[in-house]
Amino acid sequence: MSDLRTLRQIALTLSLATATTLAGCGNKSAPPAGAAETKPTARVERAGFGAEQPKVDVLAFVGYQCPHCKMSAATLVGAFEAHKDIARVRLVNLPLDAHPDSVALAEAAVAARRMGLWRKFWDHAFEAEKVDAGVIESFAKLEGVDAAQFEKLRKSAEVREEVSADVALAAVLGVAGTPSYLVNGALLQGAQDAATWEGIFKTQAGVAAELLEKGTKPTDLLQALVERNSPKRAPFYVKHVLQGEAAPKVAVPAKTQRTSGVVGATIQPAGGGAGAMPVGQRLQFGQDPRAQQVTWRVLVRSDDPIRGAVNAPVTIVVFGDFECPHSKSLQATLDAVRQKFGDKVRIVWKHNPQAIHQHAMLAAKAAEAARAQGKFWEMHDQLFGAPTLTVEGIGALAAAAGLDIDRFRNAMAATGADERIRGDLEQVEALAVRGTPNLYVNGQLIVGAPDVEKLTATVDAELAKANALIEAGTPAGEVYEKTVGEGKLLDSLAPTAVKIDTSLGITRGPEAAAIHIVTFQDLQCPFCARLEPHIAEVMAEFDGRVKVTWMDFPLPFHPNAKEAAEAGRIAAKAGKFWNFRDLVVSQQDRMARADLVGFAARLGLDAKAFEKDLTAGTYAGVVAKSAAEAERLGLKGTPSVFINGHAFTPQLGFSAATFRAAIRRLIRARE
Repeated sequence: MSDLRTLRQIALTLSLATATTLAGCGNKSAPPAGAAETKPTARVERAGFGAEQPKVDVLAFVGYQCPHCKMSAATLVGAFEAHKDIARVRLVNLPLDAHPDSVALAEAAVAARRMGLWRKFWDHAFEAEKVDAGVIESFAKLEGVDAAQFEKLRKSAEVREEVSADVALAAVLGVAGTPSYLVNGALLQGAQDAATWEGIFKTQAGVAAELLEKGTKPTDLLQALVERNSPKRAPFYVKHVLQGEAAPKVAVPAKTQRTSGVVGATIQPAGGGAGAMPVGQRLQFGQDPRAQQVTWRVLVRSDDPIRGAVNAPVTIVVFGDFECPHSKSLQATLDAVRQKFGDKVRIVWKHNPQAIHQHAMLAAKAAEAARAQGKFWEMHDQLFGAPTLTVEGIGALAAAAGLDIDRFRNAMAATGADERIRGDLEQVEALAVRGTPNLYVNGQLIVGAPDVEKLTATVDAELAKANALIEAGTPAGEVYEKTVGEGKLLDSLAPTAVKIDTSLGITRGPEAAAIHIVTFQDLQCPFCARLEPHIAEVMAEFDGRVKVTWMDFPLPFHPNAKEAAEAGRIAAKAGKFWNFRDLVVSQQDRMARADLVGFAARLGLDAKAFEKDLTAGTYAGVVAKSAAEAERLGLKGTPSVFINGHAFTPQLGFSAATFRAAIRRLIRARE
């Protein structure tokens, strides 16, 4: 979907710095930013056109199976052709794991470029009714295409390497979805209309003219624009785009971090584990929840595990995972900082066990069982000191930590630790903590495992602020609360509930349920397909206290969505909606009318009557009214979720865990 903004917002966006991508289990510290030593030249050679020395230079990250790229393809090319005297666009392939044929299509696009036919492939792919692997075969049959050469090229190692290099470039520059654009180094996400591009050309051409007037050499203009627009990204842009150094390799296709065309939250796979998938929830541009200048309100409980003086003026809160190698490597740094600062620093531990680590949750429970005996840190050190963690080995670590083994086993068998760990995980959501480790130094975020020099510098800066407060009369023991008390938290639930007309919805669950989840969904949306398992899990957990209402919101760029929604209504008339829904979303590549009728027949419905209703558009009006309610609420994508009328946009993505946290909060508010 287009993420349209006013020209004023676009101008603001282009002046904002954005953070680079961080990897690890989840996090390692980003490489230090430093100025390039060699003179930059534009060395990323890709499909595209425009000025050789542009004032507006754009890297467009596209996926040929991305519906938003298809929707905006003509606008993108037209906008740049109209301004090719001052603007240049280069197309970078970013096949995403959400699109099954994305890699094959990217390889075909690269092969076509190497034959001098990139525009022919672009037009053919995006003019096709359905963009899938069939586009490759039909392109090879077009007049002017040497099919044998095309086939040989697209299967070559060189083509595969170029696609791999494109995905790696996206990762190192912090680009995570399609379509995305780096406009003179600044990140712009989502399909844009012609008026928006006009505003960008005007704004950035003006900035370029100003820099040239002040003495910037034309050969240095692009680097100067990038450094001005995105200082944090600039060193990586110079190194990997202007100087052409290969970026570190990453997996192909790229793991989806957000939906194509929408800046958004993610949806986690059911059952935990890695591989988040995005959904259509929009966030504010320029409000990066991980920006280090933000002070975060990190709660420290009186019984949290603490190393150091209770009244220390500087508090380092660590969100860690006992099976994360980066959390493990951090311990030496923390020890060095404690030794340097003594009673001026305290370390507080918070649990954030990652689903990708098999024994992380077990280790967290073991640490809590040790805390019950007053030996949290002894167990903490044993867990991090072990070469590997196993179910059998944790008992031996408990003995080495000096624990009473019978009490330890009883604590491990009980559920008391679960609630405490869950409390830490609720903070994880409110702080948008992703991966491990994450540190908060008096509320200032450091992502990853910093070295001693970096952490020392941060502590020094916060200690200076703390000393100023103490000199002004704040007791040392109150410095932390005063510093973070007005800090930032991210709320997954909008503060104000809205009234939603669900009279046209399809509802399951008890009418008088305390919790009402309303979802606006599209049967052809791949992200909606992954939402249901999480809702089913919380319905089972809060048995009798949750009801769910489905509202149709078929999106215009999904060609079969509207008719599928009408088919769902016909199935609902027969009491088979949820069964029908499950069949459709499990086979979203089969949504023609004949397929929908076939699904109905499999459920025992009268196929002829079903097709008759579908052909007549019997429920077209109902679906339209449901979609109109979504539009009245200002919704832009699917799935969109409300809980008791509050828009639900969890920063860590839709999952059973984030639903659970929100539901518990609302239930507590009612009790």
